[in-house]
Amino acid sequence: MRSPQKEKLTSEGPGVKPYLARIKDWKTRNMVMLYLEARELFIVYRRRLRRGVSLSFEGMREICDILYEIKEDHHLIFKRLIDPKKHKFEKEQKFMPSEVETEFMNNIGLLFHKVMVTRELKYLMEHYLEESDAFQQTGESLQYHLTKIDSIFDEGIEILKRLVVQYKDNTLLLSLLLDDPARTKKHFGKNASDLLEQFVDGKGLDEVYFSVGRYYAENGWNEKAVKMFEETLERNPKHRLAKKELQLLK
Repeated sequence: MRSPQKEKLTSEGPGVKPYLARIKDWKTRNMVMLYLEARELFIVYRRRLRRGVSLSFEGMREICDILYEIKEDHHLIFKRLIDPKKHKFEKEQKFMPSEVETEFMNNIGLLFHKVMVTRELKYLMEHYLEESDAFQQTGESLQYHLTKIDSIFDEGIEILKRLVVQYKDNTLLLSLLLDDPARTKKHFGKNASDLLEQFVDGKGLDEVYFSVGRYYAENGWNEKAVKMFEETLERNPKHRLAKKELQLLK
């Protein structure tokens, strides 16, 4: 699919529905969260297979369901490309996807397809004799698709790194990445800290934590706010505003 930013868009029509404008940040956070959850489930699935644990085709069903939910959220928020040759989008009151948003949608679509194929291959293997040629051939095809899914997930993480930069004003997404630093580092690697700092233009992790702490405080989630302000002061003991916010909450 060609990027919607490569040439002039031919989609014209009404603006974005107010409802979609209100929920976009939340839906974005949810899609990223679900993507990381699906990847984690697949990593566990692969690890168990390597240990020789025999898994039924139902083992991939949860991943399918998660990817399907992300696909549905994408279609809820963003316009569909209805004519790739003319680069024409549907005339709906939705957001026009950016280049990186389009890449993420395509990545999800590929993953969903490959996981569905993998499920069916696993199902077939359960109905063949292990000594048969059909069993061996299906097993080889299964391994190929599992390796391909690994690769597509890795590509998706690189896309998400760019997507996070685009959404640096999305405090909901930032809070997701900070709520579980170990998970963030596990998926985004050693440069996860650099990724987070882009939310505040590289000012440092103390400002990242402070930003989320203030968001939590404004919404009445005091325990979470306290944790974020304490994290702020751990990284910068002289952070005056974090000290003031903690005093107000305690």
